[in-house]
Amino acid sequence: MVVFLLACTKVVQPPIPAIDLGKLPTATSIRKVTPIVSNGNITVELNVTQGAKYSLQVTDLLDEEIKTFGFTADDTIYIKKLDLTSLKNGDYNLVLIDIAGKEVRSNIIIKK
Repeated sequence: MVVFLLACTKVVQPPIPAIDLGKLPTATSIRKVTPIVSNGNITVELNVTQGAKYSLQVTDLLDEEIKTFGFTADDTIYIKKLDLTSLKNGDYNLVLIDIAGKEVRSNIIIKK
């Protein structure tokens, strides 16, 4: 004997919260990376749009992501000190990405 039990219930969808993506970026560039050849301690100076959200990524030469730093720009010049001393000697990419998908790159070299 097969018994089917059916029930109807009203499904109430919870409201979807708004996601704040910040301001639309109008400036996305890497101004300066010092030093280019480093033991792993690097200072990055970025041109950004105040209030916009960005991602700063360190990748290997095959574009495999190693470290990611997300931030909302609090000024038009954003300075970030990176401690990459845990990385092996070699060449890496520094990639700045804004919420619109614009991507700019700079090369860095770790040499201890």
